[in-house]
Amino acid sequence: MAHSVEGHLKLNVADYDKLIRQLVPGYAAMRTAHMALLKKLLPADRRSVVLDLGGGTGALAEAVAETLPLAEVEIWDTDPAMLAVARERCARFGGRIRYLERSFANPLTPCDAVVACIALHHVKDLAAKGSIYRNIFAALRPGGVFLNADTAIAAGGALREFSYQEWVNAMAPHGLTEAQARAHFASWAHEDYYPPLATELRLVGEAGFADPECFWREIPFLILGGIK
Repeated sequence: MAHSVEGHLKLNVADYDKLIRQLVPGYAAMRTAHMALLKKLLPADRRSVVLDLGGGTGALAEAVAETLPLAEVEIWDTDPAMLAVARERCARFGGRIRYLERSFANPLTPCDAVVACIALHHVKDLAAKGSIYRNIFAALRPGGVFLNADTAIAAGGALREFSYQEWVNAMAPHGLTEAQARAHFASWAHEDYYPPLATELRLVGEAGFADPECFWREIPFLILGGIK
């Protein structure tokens, strides 16, 4: 389950936050929606524990800590270089943020929310992903929320190409040509898999969530999950 961002995206981790906005043009809107949903579903005036799976540079954990001033956040990531960046980035939060060099395939800390952003698509095996979703459900306290911001691509046919073309079109204002965008897709395919939305929702439901939901979508990007 170990994953290295430096190896995957061929960049220094310090450049990650800039590049992610070029390669995932819906990133900023997705982050805004992510935090708005979290604030609605997990009141900011109560103490809570939030797990950030595949937390990388700490950008998501930082946003959670700012959005929920009483929350404690655990960043789970297997990449020590990324965790080092996260420690520096989130130092101002002191003990409110903890850094775990640990796979999110392991049993998780009991918590009130689990969040992830552009991380869980690295789990290509659907059985393994289903197991992670079951771990998430088991870790959440009653009323706890799972919000996964990621990418979903149709399984085949015109809708699959439509999803990729929308991604290509969104990259263009950031200076990437269609050839460059599709070269990225081909390279990432060795480590990434973007299941169709219906598949993701099925896995969330099978994990135990009664009403799996897509909370926000800007094709091919989305936020999905459920409430325990």
